[in-house]
Amino acid sequence: MRFIALLLLALLTAECTGQEQVSKKTFPEIALTNRIDFTDPQFNQPRFSCGFLLRHGNDTFAITAKHLLKVIKTKEMNSVSFGSSIKAWSLFSLSSPQQVVVTDKLLNENRTEALKDKSTYDEDWLVFSLQSNRATVKPLEIRTAPLTPGEKLYVVGWTRHMESGPQRVYEFTYYKTVGNRILLKDVVVPEQFGGLSGAPLVDEQGLVVGIVSNGTEDSGKKYFSPCSVTGLVAFIEKYRQRK
Repeated sequence: MRFIALLLLALLTAECTGQEQVSKKTFPEIALTNRIDFTDPQFNQPRFSCGFLLRHGNDTFAITAKHLLKVIKTKEMNSVSFGSSIKAWSLFSLSSPQQVVVTDKLLNENRTEALKDKSTYDEDWLVFSLQSNRATVKPLEIRTAPLTPGEKLYVVGWTRHMESGPQRVYEFTYYKTVGNRILLKDVVVPEQFGGLSGAPLVDEQGLVVGIVSNGTEDSGKKYFSPCSVTGLVAFIEKYRQRK
């Protein structure tokens, strides 16, 4: 009996230590993942990276990272445009796959903006209008107050190896902003960041301040650095004025 008890304890310990650490901070359901349907189905992405909904005024938009187009593209896709390659782009919750957001138009489509341009790093966001929204996830709102060095910020989403389950929350502290990049210091982070691209970076109140993008080197050290939403807000405001 003592041997069995020790064995069970060892199994429980192994299971606990094998679980990925996440922040104790919780948020309402806000994270989504992308489903991308191509004209040529061999390129289809049933579940790819992350995204979220953003409310601005009376409008709601779907947001993800622009650099995803560098990763999942046909030979014909050389600019920030789907052309005839992508026939549908939707988002859904991994915890409730039936909750689907169907996008309508890629609002920042730009056939003159090459995917190799620096703008895909500086302004790393795609913004979609919505055709339908059957998701109960909470649309985020933009934070307008400046960030304070040392304040806690959170990334909400799923890494690449996660195929189901509730959204994960990872914790950082704000270091500084360089250009359009928000440099963060790690607190509670995943072993691998892959798959979080397009996820929201939010503050303690759940207001969005950035979009997960890539890394930035500063003084010889590489920092996890989501893209600021400043350019995104300016784009949406101009779009709403033209409506």
